[in-house]
Amino acid sequence: MSDHNAKANDGTFLRRLLLVVDGSQLSEEAAYFAFRLASRLDCALEAVYSVDTATMDYLLQMHIFVSEEREEFETAIEEKGKSYLERVKRLAEACGLKLETRILRGRFHQTILDYGKASHADAIVLGGWGDGHGHAKDTFSVERELIMKLAECPVFVVKTPRCMPPRIY
Repeated sequence: MSDHNAKANDGTFLRRLLLVVDGSQLSEEAAYFAFRLASRLDCALEAVYSVDTATMDYLLQMHIFVSEEREEFETAIEEKGKSYLERVKRLAEACGLKLETRILRGRFHQTILDYGKASHADAIVLGGWGDGHGHAKDTFSVERELIMKLAECPVFVVKTPRCMPPRIY
């Protein structure tokens, strides 16, 4: 039995949470939810931002981008991701939590699922989308649905901005 499985059988419900950060308001709400959960369950927390290079490659193939534009766009998206992760890390530290961060590259849902599995995440936390009355079938929505459908662990979707920041003492 692997070390991870042995620990999972010790009665601990969740040991590692994987927080998906995208810079949206609901992503930040998901972060606060993850902070509360990690604090109450005393589990490890890691935040990731995925640079969707698969979509960029598609845009390049369709001649919507030229190579230089694609590279500039990827760099800009990665910088935004680093900024979002740094903000979430500061919020976590203000709540007394340690947060590891990582930038991923590839098709959005696949990078999240692969990394979650490789890092032995016991659950994935991500922000919802749309207006609460259904959602558009854009690429981003489809990718999130694929995470929920294909994940081998529980997925928490924070759908409304109700998770107020935890009190900081």
